[in-house]
Parts: sequence; C-alpha cells; structure tokens
Amino acid sequence: MEQATIKKFEDAPEKETEQPKDTAETKLQDTEQVPEDGVVIRIEHLKKSFGDNQVLKDINLELHKGENIVVLGRSGQGKSVTIQCIAGLLEPDEGKLEVLGKEISSLNEDELKEIRTKIGFLFQSGALYDSMTVRENLEFPLTRVLQIKDKAELTKRVEDALDSVGLKDAIDKYPSDLSGGMRKRVGLARTLILRPQIMLYDEPTTGLDPITAREISELIVTLQEKYETSAIIITHDMPCARITADRIVVMNDGEYIATGTYDELAKSPDELINNFFK
Repeated sequence: MEQATIKKFEDAPEKETEQPKDTAETKLQDTEQVPEDGVVIRIEHLKKSFGDNQVLKDINLELHKGENIVVLGRSGQGKSVTIQCIAGLLEPDEGKLEVLGKEISSLNEDELKEIRTKIGFLFQSGALYDSMTVRENLEFPLTRVLQIKDKAELTKRVEDALDSVGLKDAIDKYPSDLSGGMRKRVGLARTLILRPQIMLYDEPTTGLDPITAREISELIVTLQEKYETSAIIITHDMPCARITADRIVVMNDGEYIATGTYDELAKSPDELINNFFK
C-alpha cells in the first residue's frame, strides 16, 4: 500500500474546525453541540460479536463537523453494525464511543434520548408507515419526540422538510402512491425534520435505478451543504461513494484498513482495495 496516496486509518487527517455560525431558522441544529476539536463522532477500539461471530474486531474512526465519510466493504463485513452502534440500536461489547463529545456508555437514559435526537438514521427501506399519509409520517416524530402540538408549526415544519427534498406536492399521498425514489426522499425528509447534527445513511441508493440513485446521492450532498450536517454513509454503490464522500474508509474482516479520497484509493496497488473501484 502506498503511504503517499493512501493513509492508514489511524493517520486520517484532521478536518479544520469551522467557527460557529449564527443559527438561522432554516438550520437543522436548533441547539448545536460541537466539541472544541470539531470531532462529532469518535470511535476507539470498538468490538461487537454475535455469538461466536466477531463482526467488529477493532474499529477506530473520527467524523469531523461538516464531513461526509463513506464506508466501503463486502457484504457481511459489519458496515451497518457500526452505525447501528452509533445510533444506539446495538450495544458494543468493548471500546469507546463518543457522540458530540459525550461517551455513550456513561449517559443515563434521559441523556441518551437527548443525544439520539441529534442523530438522524436513514434506513434502507425509508422506514415509512404505510397506513399514514406523508404528512402524518413526518408529523409523527415531531409530536412524539419534540412534543410539538401546535398545528401551524407542525404544518410549517412538514412543508419545509418536504420542500427541501422536492416533494411538497406529495404531502397528502400514501407511501404506496410513491415511487421508490420518492419514498427515499420522504424518508430523508422525515429524518431531517428532527434537525439532527449527524446523519447515518444505510445503503441510501439500494433498489433504485441509476438515474434516481444519482439524484438521491446529489440530494444528500445538497442537504449536507445547506444544513451543515456531518454524515457516515454505508454503500456499495460506487457512483454514490464518488458523489457523496469527502473521505472513504475501506472495511475488511471487521476492521477499517485504509482511508483516503475516492481518487487516492482508486489508484491503490492493493488488490483488495482496488477491486472496489474497477
């Protein structure tokens, strides 16, 4: 592996910390919490097993404010398990996991709930309720998590979220009335409506045709730039990786083995890494 073009994971460059900006009404972060060093997620020696199968062997990762990291790896390598641990859906066996400067294992239930409101998770399916209209799907987290009851505020937030993904006219439709790409957009809008600082994407373009997949990838970048979120994106879609990634991390056998830009990794003489870019 050429050290000149591909950096080992532990040597990933620090991203320059941006100075805090005045929060506008359109920003996702109502109450932004960013550590002084700009690292919004820090993972050290994370391990996770299911029975005798050790899926995560020694995961180390830093996600900086405003950064998009794409994680590449073959099926069954534990890519999705990593972000499920970050989102609090799975509990790691060992290691240290910090989100927005707070170590997850040290938080009580109320503190954990607060941190979770700052993390958006877009599932492969979009995770929409088929029995609810698009409006009701987006209102659900607002009423349940943020306890918003005012109808005018609910409508404004729902319309703004749908407008940001280009689907304002779909507000009273049901998920079954929408195409796969439209459902992905609605799922993204519902995730963003809670105004998270961190976005976790699990195969955001799976099941989509190439044109729609590109549109979703470009939308991810547009929303990241507009709302100044940070993101980890799990994908096997190389066009998606090229469009969305500031940095790519390659995963193999339960560990992150290399990191770099798309172009740096594409030139790797390492066959394992290079195979992704053929």
